[in-house]
Amino acid sequence: MPNLSRRTIIKAFGAGLAIPAIGHAENFRGGKDTVFPFGVASGDPAEDGFVVWTRLGTLPLIYGIAPDLPQKVPVYWEISEDESMHSIVQEGQTYAAAISGYSVHVEIQGLKPGRPYWYRFRAQGNQSGIGRSRTFPISGQAISSLRVAVASCAHWEMGWYSAYRHLANEYPNIVLFLGDYIYEHNAPPARQGLTVRSYGASEATDLEGYRWRYGLQKTDPDLQKAHAVAPWLPIWDDHEIEDDYSGVWPSSPEESAEAFRRRRLAAWQAWYENMPVRKNVRIADGGMRIYRRIKFGDLAIIDLMDGRQYRSRQPCPVPPKYGDGRIISESCSDFHDARRTFLGVEQERWLYDGFRDHSAVWTILAQDLKVAPLRFPSSGGYNYWTDTWDGFPLARDRLTQALANYGPPNPIIFSGDYHSFFASNIRARPYDEKAPVVASEILGTSITSLGPPYEAIQKVLPENPDIRFFDSRKRGYVIADFTRQAMTAKLMSIADARDAQSEVSLTRTFTVESGRKGFINSS
Repeated sequence: MPNLSRRTIIKAFGAGLAIPAIGHAENFRGGKDTVFPFGVASGDPAEDGFVVWTRLGTLPLIYGIAPDLPQKVPVYWEISEDESMHSIVQEGQTYAAAISGYSVHVEIQGLKPGRPYWYRFRAQGNQSGIGRSRTFPISGQAISSLRVAVASCAHWEMGWYSAYRHLANEYPNIVLFLGDYIYEHNAPPARQGLTVRSYGASEATDLEGYRWRYGLQKTDPDLQKAHAVAPWLPIWDDHEIEDDYSGVWPSSPEESAEAFRRRRLAAWQAWYENMPVRKNVRIADGGMRIYRRIKFGDLAIIDLMDGRQYRSRQPCPVPPKYGDGRIISESCSDFHDARRTFLGVEQERWLYDGFRDHSAVWTILAQDLKVAPLRFPSSGGYNYWTDTWDGFPLARDRLTQALANYGPPNPIIFSGDYHSFFASNIRARPYDEKAPVVASEILGTSITSLGPPYEAIQKVLPENPDIRFFDSRKRGYVIADFTRQAMTAKLMSIADARDAQSEVSLTRTFTVESGRKGFINSS
C-alpha cells in the first residue's frame, strides 16, 4: 500500500481540477465534482468499432480507488455520429466494479467503417465529457492519408503535460503511446529541485500503488484532452512495472522471483484497467499479450510490439542484479549468444510471419526501445548500453534480416524510452556502409522525463553515421503524416516542461519516400 496521508493527497491534487473544454469538438464536463474525474478514452480501433473507456472515482482519491462508491455501479454509454450527441446510433449499459478499479471497457461493434464517432458515459446522476474516436477503413480499401501522433515517457513530477495539449491540437487519426505512461518511482533526490508536483506516495509495488499513480495522472486536463481527441494504441515499457527490468528478471537485487512475479501481475492488472484496450489482451493466470496487428485500409499495417515481457536477462549481468541496464564492453560473451531474445520466440515468429503477408503501402513498427545501434568508443573497442536492442545484437540481426528478406513495404519504426529525439536509418548489418538500409527509425522524445547528457552522445555521433539527428534537451512528441507518396515526421518540442502554459515549436522534419528506403531529407 502506498504511503499516503491526507496532506499529501490534498497537495497532490491541489485546487482547481475542473476540466476545461477539449478543443472546439469536445465538450468536457468531467471534474472533481463528478464521478468521472479521470476523463474518457478510446482505443484499439477496428473497421466496425473501437473500445471506449472510463473509470469512476471521487476526489480526493484514496489508495487508487473510490471508497465511497458501491461495489458495483451501473454505467450507461452512448455512441453518436455527431459531436453534439444528437445522432445516437448505439447505446447500452455496463457496470463498473471495485474489483476492476471501477474501470469500464466497452467494445463497440457494428459501426460504419472509416469515419469518426463521438461517445460519452453516464453514472450516478453524472455525465462524462465527450470523446471522439473513429473506425478504421476496410482492409484493402484505397486510402490517401493517415496522421499518427507518437508519445512516451510522462513522469508526473518532472513537468506539466502541455505536450499532451499540443498533441491533441494536432488532431491525429490515432495516437501511438510507446510506454512509460506512469513511473513507478518518485524523482530521485538529485532531481527533487526540478520537480513541479509530487506523486505523494512511495514507490508502487502492488495493485493499490499502481492504481494510485494511474488515477493521479489521469486527473491531468491536458492528458484527458489527448485521450479524448483520438483513439490510442498503447503499449508498455519498463516503468509501468519497474525501471530496466528484463523479462522475469527484476532490476532490484533484493526482489525475489516470486515477489517480482506478483508485482508484474499487479502492474499488468492496473495497466489494463487504465488503458483503452480490448479484453483479449488478457490471457490465462493474469498474463497479458499486448503485441497485436492493426490495418488502416491499404495505406498502413501497424505492428504493436512488446519489448519487455519476453526477453532474456540483461547481458553479462553483475550478480545479484540481472535486470539492470548499464554500459558494457562489446567483449561481453552474451552479445554473441544466438539463443538470447528480445521479443521472445512466439512474438518473433508472429512478427516475421506477418512481414511475409504485408501488402499495405506502409509498414509501421510501434515498439518501446531504440533499434538503431549507438556505440561509445573505449580503449578496448566499443561499449554499448544494454537495455535497448544494443544489448541484444543477434536478436536485432534477426529483425533486420527479416526486414531485408521478407521485404514488408516501406518499414518505419517508431520508438520511445530514451527521452530524446533520434532519426536513424537501420541497415541490414550495423555499421556496414555497403549493407542496404532496411528501415528508418523515428524515436520520439519524452513528454516530461529528462534525457541523457546531450554532450556525451553528441560527441560520439561521428562513430554512428546512420544516426541522422539527435537531441536529448527537448521534451515533446512526434506527428507523422503518411500519404501514398511519402511519410513526413515532424519532431515537435515544447519550450519548457516546467511551464504549464508552454508553447510548442517544430524542431526538425524528416521524410521517407514510398519505395525508397532511408530518409531523403530533413529540414
